[in-house]
Amino acid sequence: MTILYEDEYIICDDDALTILYYYFPFGDKRIPYKKINQVSTQEMTWWTGKTRIWGGSLSYWLNLDLKRPWKDKLIIIDEGELTKPVITPDDVDQVYQILVTKTSS
Repeated sequence: MTILYEDEYIICDDDALTILYYYFPFGDKRIPYKKINQVSTQEMTWWTGKTRIWGGSLSYWLNLDLKRPWKDKLIIIDEGELTKPVITPDDVDQVYQILVTKTSS
């Protein structure tokens, strides 16, 4: 399996996105690209998760990321479920490009 992107909390390989430390206390979430309906990015503010290092609401769930308060953008993953995973990779643009490419094929 070829790793396309990897940082402390996110791995993109040929087949799926793996979000590390997604479930409490330390469970990972693997999402095959074929199950992703849509991805979007947005600027992160204090209201949209900049101060949250883990958790969320019924609508959005952010994996553990101790560096999140120093980041500026996030990616929202829509799998068609009520709660959408939200990630903040170190290189948002690269991960977003991988996700767009892999989910459009």
